[in-house]
Amino acid sequence: MNSDDIIAFEAHGHRDKSEGKIDGLTAITISKNENHTYTNDGIYSVHVFGEESAERFRKVKDARAAAQKTVASRVPSLLTDDAITTTMSTVGPRPFHTGHFIDALRTAFPDLWKSLVARYGEGGQGAGTHYSAFSAVAHALHWAASRGVLDKLEDYVTAPAHLNWGSPVIRYWTGPGGFSDQVFPDEVPPHGSYLEGAVTTVKVNKYERSKGARAACLSYYGTRCQGCDLDFSVRYGERGRNFMHVHHLLPLKEIKKKYKVDPIADLRPVCPNCHAMIHRREPMLSIDELRAIVK
Repeated sequence: MNSDDIIAFEAHGHRDKSEGKIDGLTAITISKNENHTYTNDGIYSVHVFGEESAERFRKVKDARAAAQKTVASRVPSLLTDDAITTTMSTVGPRPFHTGHFIDALRTAFPDLWKSLVARYGEGGQGAGTHYSAFSAVAHALHWAASRGVLDKLEDYVTAPAHLNWGSPVIRYWTGPGGFSDQVFPDEVPPHGSYLEGAVTTVKVNKYERSKGARAACLSYYGTRCQGCDLDFSVRYGERGRNFMHVHHLLPLKEIKKKYKVDPIADLRPVCPNCHAMIHRREPMLSIDELRAIVK
């Protein structure tokens, strides 16, 4: 992922001003000067994070390219990967939205939060601030996700009114690997050489692979297998913390194209061994049938 994937630019055309936004929050403003001529190299001025660049540009595409470089160089420095990882470990809900992360950041790194507020001001753009500490955190999370520090989900929630977020919705996030780093039974890389014959495929569906749904399921039920009661953190210590598969209760043939998964009603945490046994043959086992076997 690069800046082109993160920053969404408005069409500038003949307008006096356009914006580049990250998830609905303005990061870049490009303004056309009133006194330009065809020979003037300073037609466009650029504000990044509310601060004006000393350089002017003749073409809007050059202004955008320079602004993207500035964003890429500055956003990661706002919050280090270690600070983001430490803060994530203290966030209660999983998955969490940006507001949850900000609340945790205030507690985990109060001095860092104070410095962000001192530089940008508190509150979202809805509070009347062109660029705020909230904006800085949201942008830092996006860039951290591009480096694999955490996962950006496609799920949103209505922005809480007290945040004055500026955008009507606020994004959800989860830990790297969708909270559980799920690896499926008999899963192998799509390319490579296999010296011992054909590869056997165990079918799982896209709902079991959804990072957002999986994270919500594990947040609700926890990470103890509902078949054999295995807790990976007890067996393997820190290496096994937060690891668990999720299993979809509805058979594949009963899932319709317009079906929307309910992580609480439709998914259950199971360990890889139990997951493999559930799917080993048709009809697949129910959770109760699985429990009867492993007693």
